[in-house]
Amino acid sequence: MSTEPPLAPDLPPIEPHRSAQYEFNDEQNKEISALADAMRVTAGLAQLLGLAFVVLCVMAVIGARESGGYGAAIGLGAAALFLLCVGFWTGGSATSFRKIVETKNEDIWHLMNALGSLRNMYGLLRTIVLGGLVLAVVALALIAVAMAK
Repeated sequence: MSTEPPLAPDLPPIEPHRSAQYEFNDEQNKEISALADAMRVTAGLAQLLGLAFVVLCVMAVIGARESGGYGAAIGLGAAALFLLCVGFWTGGSATSFRKIVETKNEDIWHLMNALGSLRNMYGLLRTIVLGGLVLAVVALALIAVAMAK
């Protein structure tokens, strides 16, 4: 028998993330389902608009090679990034809200996932908005310099 200490400390078992404490009723599930549907549509539209801005950004970069003004490309790129983030994170939250309706005895777990996803999304969006404001100032300066020539 070995008297060596264990390689890792004894950790308590991980509690499952399921909760039988609360199950949303049919009326609440209907409201959550409507929210999930609206979020899913909004996510898809934001993703499509974000892709459109990616295409416009690429076209602006190609046009800027000839004119030398990259201000519009920077602005379009920031808008594309913002919309794509909103679209994908909203879609993830919508999926968690949808699972609240579709599963049993996991409502609180899925609700907490959806809320965590939204919290993370808004934290990222806060950073993107601040970065977008900086890029907008840079873009305006580049446009002003290009117009002064």
